[in-house]
Amino acid sequence: MMDNFKEWIGKEISRSDIITPRLVDHLQKTLGPNIVTNDEIPEGLFLCLCPDVVDSNNLSKDGNSKLGIFLPNLPYKIRMWAGGKIEIYDQFKIGSEINKVSKIENIEFKKGKSGNLCFVTINHDYKLENEIIVKEEQKAVYRERINKNLIINKNFESIEVIDEFNIFGSSTLLFRYSALTFNGHKIHYDIDYTKTEEGHSGLLVHAPLQATYLLNIAKKNNIKFDSFEYRATFPLISNKKFKVQLGKNKKDEIVGLVLNNENIATMKAMFK
Repeated sequence: MMDNFKEWIGKEISRSDIITPRLVDHLQKTLGPNIVTNDEIPEGLFLCLCPDVVDSNNLSKDGNSKLGIFLPNLPYKIRMWAGGKIEIYDQFKIGSEINKVSKIENIEFKKGKSGNLCFVTINHDYKLENEIIVKEEQKAVYRERINKNLIINKNFESIEVIDEFNIFGSSTLLFRYSALTFNGHKIHYDIDYTKTEEGHSGLLVHAPLQATYLLNIAKKNNIKFDSFEYRATFPLISNKKFKVQLGKNKKDEIVGLVLNNENIATMKAMFK
């Protein structure tokens, strides 16, 4: 099946955006009060820049852009953000015009315990005057069918906690982050869709939002890092409390976790 999509690998698109005072202020107020730092711009703001926007005629029923425009028309349609890796080379500044170049790096079909899957890797370069500020490797997974057999893993390892805070994943939080990122995926706001079409028990907290909290708790605690690798491990259901945790593992590595109200890890991250 992979041969049908080889021609899509290497496809690029480019978008531009400006870091405005309003965007910075609204992200700070959406994330606060737990992520307060002295930095002009919160970590993770780049995830709000240059969103994927198409006209209404080119939206699929899940609220995302139709497959076949930038991404190929894959046979599986249930989309989730699986994780990614972020490399930081410089800092963003208010007023900068950022150019985001997105390139399809890989398309891989696999068979999982819940059915057939397709993993798509997209590389994003965020540039200021042709200088790369941040490189992001995004992994998305497309499922053939609803996954009702998720393997539940408790906290994957004991860590020496440096800092932690609790967030209530309200529908307002989801709305504000969807607005900041222009994310139309219905799993974040349409309860009927997310239950009947994608099989979740409630609305989902965005994976990029979880990653943003982890980036900011590290910055709040003066952790020095040039790269951040994260993986979404379990859906985080909204309208419940969740915990953002920073600590060290047995190898003395800096680890970030997001834990739901049952202490199940929904995201795991490493800072290097």
